[in-house]
Amino acid sequence: MTELRKKVTRRTLEVNPTVRRRIVIQLTPGDVIAFREEGRRTWYTAPIMRVFTAVARWNIEAARAERKALRKLSRQ
Repeated sequence: MTELRKKVTRRTLEVNPTVRRRIVIQLTPGDVIAFREEGRRTWYTAPIMRVFTAVARWNIEAARAERKALRKLSRQ
C-alpha cells in the first residue's frame, strides 16, 4: 500500500442533485479528507478517522435496522 505523502485530488463522476455540481475530494498528508463543490472555493475538511468512524457507524445502524425489520416480519 502506498503512503499518502502529497495531495491527491479527484472529482466525482455524478453530479450532486441538490446543488447540481460535482464534488471534489482531496486527500492530504496528515490523514485529512477535504470536500468542496466544483466551481466553489470553500473546502470542508475532517480527519479521515472521524469520517471512517461515522461511515462505519451508519453501516452498523443500517444492518441493525434491517435485522430488526426481518425479526419483526418473522414474528407476524
